[in-house]
Amino acid sequence: MALTDAERKLLDELEATLTAQDPKLVSKFAKPHRRIHPTKTIGGVIGFLLGLVGLVAGMSSFWWISVIGFVVMLVSTILVISGYSKLPEQTRGPAPVPAGESFMSRMEKRWQDRQDQ
Repeated sequence: MALTDAERKLLDELEATLTAQDPKLVSKFAKPHRRIHPTKTIGGVIGFLLGLVGLVAGMSSFWWISVIGFVVMLVSTILVISGYSKLPEQTRGPAPVPAGESFMSRMEKRWQDRQDQ
């Protein structure tokens, strides 16, 4: 179900107020901005596949080849995971503009208006 214009406007106001009042909380729940290092990722995937081949090949003849294949797979996985890095805070964009009136005061005003009617 789509939001009405009034609901969308209220939601935007809520978001702006929350951002202005507690930017630390907003940054905790914001989607993390990450950068992928293609060299580490491609190298890790290739290493993982080679380790998998070594793991399977060692099962038929020599057990130590399987152990080496497993270690190569483990190191490759760590390499791929370390290929993701968090971007610094400065690249995320400008700081939010604080709202003029607080959310709670607007809600109290609306409540009073409803009670008066």
